Amino acid sequence: MEHLNLDDIGLTDRVQYNATVANFNEIQRTFNSNTDEIKSELDSKANLNDFNNEIKRLDDKTDALNEDWKARLKRVTLGTDEETIENVVTKILIEKGVI
Repeated sequence: MEHLNLDDIGLTDRVQYNATVANFNEIQRTFNSNTDEIKSELDSKANLNDFNNEIKRLDDKTDALNEDWKARLKRVTLGTDEETIENVVTKILIEKGVI
């Protein structure tokens, strides 16, 4: 391993050096002990992001369906919806005994 020049980072005193090494070791232990938790949190956020994307996709689909229903409601209101007219005429003809 290459020897670091401690003058560059101001750790020329052995006590400072040992304290810094101890701090880095503590940081590394803490990070390593929390790696699974961090990964779980990241996975959870990724799943949440996927869920949000799915909701947006369904919202877009719902908007399209709402537009279809609005268009059909307009046709029904104007009396130009062929499916509704056919159902009403068929029902009347059945009630009158024609068919």
